[in-house]
Amino acid sequence: MKLRIVQILDREICHFADTTRRITSRGNRVFVERTAPAPATAYTLTLPLRRLWERLAMPFRLARRAARLDKMNVVPVAGGLCILYRGKIYRYDEATQALTVTGHLRNCRNVLHQSIAVLDNGNTLYFGEYGANTQRIEVPVWRSLDAGRTWHTVFVFPAKKIKHIHGCYYDPVEDKLWTLTGDFAGECYLLCSDRDFRAVEWVGDGMQEYRACNVFFEKDAVHWVMDSQLQDSHHIRLDRATRRIERGRVFPGPGWYFKRLADGYFLATTAVEIGPGVHGRDAHIFLTKDFKAWEDVYQFAHDGLPMRYFKFGVLAFADGEQASGKFYLFGEAVKGLDGKIAECCLE
Repeated sequence: MKLRIVQILDREICHFADTTRRITSRGNRVFVERTAPAPATAYTLTLPLRRLWERLAMPFRLARRAARLDKMNVVPVAGGLCILYRGKIYRYDEATQALTVTGHLRNCRNVLHQSIAVLDNGNTLYFGEYGANTQRIEVPVWRSLDAGRTWHTVFVFPAKKIKHIHGCYYDPVEDKLWTLTGDFAGECYLLCSDRDFRAVEWVGDGMQEYRACNVFFEKDAVHWVMDSQLQDSHHIRLDRATRRIERGRVFPGPGWYFKRLADGYFLATTAVEIGPGVHGRDAHIFLTKDFKAWEDVYQFAHDGLPMRYFKFGVLAFADGEQASGKFYLFGEAVKGLDGKIAECCLE
């Protein structure tokens, strides 16, 4: 099996795509294109910038990259969009065309891509804050029960417990939420809970095997690729019944973003970071159908700019139902795909 790039789009992030719409962004602008119901429509949102330096830097890709002005989350919700940008939570109402600030993040600008759980036809949302958190202050999990109009903290990790949250994911097998945390010794867990976080199960021992950015939910097991630059990152299989883990193959770097395609394929990307668990200067895309045989189907080389200022080499996927004939990938700090979106297929 090979991954083929069909076309390159001059946008930085593909947030969501399915057969009815595509949501992308470039800097502080959000582009929404609808193909169904007919006729096709499109609109653009521009998020406000508070500081003069942000407005001056915005036209330049390297400046956006260094200042993280490109980083944003957009998810479709009932009646509109929920957007995280520069520490604020926005709701865009498609009926009234009103863009409203509905919340403020405590210790981060935005969260990892694909890390917001959207349930109940876009009415219920969960996400956890993803920041540097050098002082290890408490870290909240946010919930909205009204499509992003209002927010409250449904759970708070106490100070000194974790660094940050990698994502909140809904598990349809157990009807639970899994909240993934990191990054260092004693901070890595998968928190399995009900929707109200009243019944909470701490899965793991805090060590690197339980450091995950994303997960695949299957009937008998939960799968992830370790997100560790500190040691080799393995495919991990967690048995649902026993909660025991098994190590699988080693990957060339930390596993960041995953994609389940509608026709039975599973994709995982590895990042280029700094550390003994990073082998080589390429970000990879791996493919599997059974979590046993993994095929390395594409690689992008890091572009060589200093990672401290210009980011790790990362590849990510769009949310939304897509299949092997058409899915979306975007990258940062990699040659040929930095600040670009690729429409891809498997063949």
